[in-house]
Amino acid sequence: MSGFTLLEMMITLAVMAVLGTVATPSVTAMLDRHRLQAAAHDLQADIALARQESERRGQPVTLRFQTGSLWCYSVSTGPAVDCRQPTLTPGSQLIKRVRASDQAGIALLRADAMVLDPRAGPRIDTLASGQARFASQGGLQLQVRLGPQGGASVCAPAAPVPGNPRCQAEPSGS
Repeated sequence: MSGFTLLEMMITLAVMAVLGTVATPSVTAMLDRHRLQAAAHDLQADIALARQESERRGQPVTLRFQTGSLWCYSVSTGPAVDCRQPTLTPGSQLIKRVRASDQAGIALLRADAMVLDPRAGPRIDTLASGQARFASQGGLQLQVRLGPQGGASVCAPAAPVPGNPRCQAEPSGS
């Protein structure tokens, strides 16, 4: 006689349930880490976009951040752009806007305005220390730092995040 008995089916379902229970936390942690990395790498790419646009336009391009539960940031050339506004004022010269809803489950803990200015000579400087820190729901954190030449790097400031180096101590005076 072929087929499964009711007892064999119940044992198979019980084993599958146990395996599913064991695998769920690791899948959740993996998704949490990937969302965090996506947010950090998206900002890194937006900094590269700002650098490219500042050189192409021959004028400063600014990244402005709003932290909190409805965090956001904007990349623009005009006057201060509040990325939380549903509509933007004329002349804002917005290049890009990113909102918390674009990065589900990620918080922007802190961030400094970043200005990329091609007129500052070969160096591209910032008005502030040039960093932003993201956190996942699972408590992992990644920091995006703007370097003195205008490039951005991603590092883990606290607990290790697989695939990302630990942040080095900042040079004194920054």
